[in-house]
Amino acid sequence: MSWAAMRDRMDRSVLAKLNDGVAEYRGPGQQPRNVTVMIERNLVQNGPEGLFRSDSTGFSWRKAELDGVQRGGIFVFERCRYVVEDTISDDGYFVTAACMESR
Repeated sequence: MSWAAMRDRMDRSVLAKLNDGVAEYRGPGQQPRNVTVMIERNLVQNGPEGLFRSDSTGFSWRKAELDGVQRGGIFVFERCRYVVEDTISDDGYFVTAACMESR
């Protein structure tokens, strides 16, 4: 088994154990896509004065499921809407976006 295959298997295993469920992503001008996500409430972010706890909700997913998101895109999860503010992490395997709940 190649390194890439083992890495992908590990990524799928991590997400299978730690996921919070499936969200629907609706990007501007795109078809809705379902993606398995891990969610972090009160996301800790890096700012000019160091780390701080924000009001944002972090959505993380495997890049193989969804390549990226756009500012203004929307995740729908458990009947709540979350508007994408920014992609804060993309290591090529997992992506994390900071989102704000829209009421």
